Amino acid sequence: MEYNTTFHAGEESIPDQAIEEKLIEATTEDLEREMEQVKISFHNKTLVLQRIQLMDALRTKLRYNDGDSKLILETVKHIIMLSTAILESQQQARELEEKLNEIKKRRFALKQAGEHTLLQIHTLKKKQKEELEGMEVGEMLKRVCRNLQKETQMTTLIQNIFQVVKPHTPLIKFPDRSNCPKPKKQESLQSRVPPLHASAAQMSIGDRSPALQNISSISRVQGTPDTIELVRTLPQKYRRKLMSNEEMEYIQRGGPE
Repeated sequence: MEYNTTFHAGEESIPDQAIEEKLIEATTEDLEREMEQVKISFHNKTLVLQRIQLMDALRTKLRYNDGDSKLILETVKHIIMLSTAILESQQQARELEEKLNEIKKRRFALKQAGEHTLLQIHTLKKKQKEELEGMEVGEMLKRVCRNLQKETQMTTLIQNIFQVVKPHTPLIKFPDRSNCPKPKKQESLQSRVPPLHASAAQMSIGDRSPALQNISSISRVQGTPDTIELVRTLPQKYRRKLMSNEEMEYIQRGGPE
């Protein structure tokens, strides 16, 4: 029982001891900080006192108006001149820094404007490229539509031609002479051949005149067209192609069986 009481008392004393140690450490740190501040204040006050003593000694020395006082006065003037130059240099440095900051701001603004301009140029180029591609596709579609319309027109024209032309319709129409009497060949030739001269008529068949030698059997008949001349002068688009045997048989049958 006593052992347990002692043990619990020891456990209660341990937290109290830790709290006291923390308080001691915090107090020590505060004291050290105050001592540093006191040291710094003492040092600054010492420097001020020394400066005051120095200035007082210099004033006292300057009252004698001797060589040392003149030297001290010149030194003080030189120090004041240097201090003024330092102040002016610092002022110039401050102005240069301000100008540099303004230049940096302007450079940054120009950089932003350049990036914005480049973005606009890139967007414009992309838009122009898309428009050109669209125009090329549109022209290609128009070309295809035109070709399709031409093919459609040609197909329609060919269909109309095949619908109009009947296969059993004869391509050549001969005049109907069934009711007219067929003239004799000798009479027709005699009626068309002009009368010859008497001297030429008396000549025998063996003795041919030069004028009759140049007259052919077709050219002697007046009003008969020259078939060879017609074929030669006929344009190519009006000439009929040669018919095959199947076509001839188809025409002779009069159509499909």
